[in-house]
Amino acid sequence: MDNFIINDKDWAEELQQGVDEYIDKLQSWHVYGEEEGEEPEPISGQPYCGCEVCYWREVLAFVAPRIMNGQNDKKIELA
Repeated sequence: MDNFIINDKDWAEELQQGVDEYIDKLQSWHVYGEEEGEEPEPISGQPYCGCEVCYWREVLAFVAPRIMNGQNDKKIELA
């Protein structure tokens, strides 16, 4: 298994907070519906039902491009 090094702790914390807020928004709308306002658009473009498959698909859709950009910007690297 590959290890990685986080060179920018602030970047990593922002990524963690961002994915948490994004998933919370999807989950809240799934549970409470219109009480939460307008339905959020899933980044993947696929319907979100709150199941484990949808959850992980959206986590990956959120973090994958940000991790790739982070690697390009040297904020994270493979050890």
